[in-house]
Amino acid sequence: MEDLFIKKLSFTKRPIPIPADYRPMYKIAIIVLILKLCCRSDKASLLKLHLFSWALASKKHTALLADYIRKNFVGEFSVWGIEPALNRALQLATAEKICDIVDGKNYQLSTEKGLQFFNMIMSDNELLVDEKAFLKSLGKNTITDSRINTMTKQWSLFYVEN
Repeated sequence: MEDLFIKKLSFTKRPIPIPADYRPMYKIAIIVLILKLCCRSDKASLLKLHLFSWALASKKHTALLADYIRKNFVGEFSVWGIEPALNRALQLATAEKICDIVDGKNYQLSTEKGLQFFNMIMSDNELLVDEKAFLKSLGKNTITDSRINTMTKQWSLFYVEN
């Protein structure tokens, strides 16, 4: 047992860059943009937020979603990712009163703090330029909750069979 005794232990703090996708404020900004630019009544389900967040994660995903919409939602659409980082950002956003949970299952941008945050993001022409452009191009009525439900039903039909 004496061999395991440690007389001194030290750590050296080193900076570790955190990718933007995992930074809470980046994810909260994305949530705010999605709710305001792409959701009726500035309200969305968790699945809808995950779809848009997944689409914004890479140009490939953005192109896949845009192509699916261009084809009038005809054909197969792959399963999109569910991100723990988005779930954590949603918890923080609701705790900080940036958005609210309504109906026990949807998130809504209805707080003064959230609307001010949205206006601040939109007023900066150098901030989240690609994300804002993509979300604006989709608009509020492109992907509805019923469309999301149809898309997720395809998962179970297609992926269970294969």
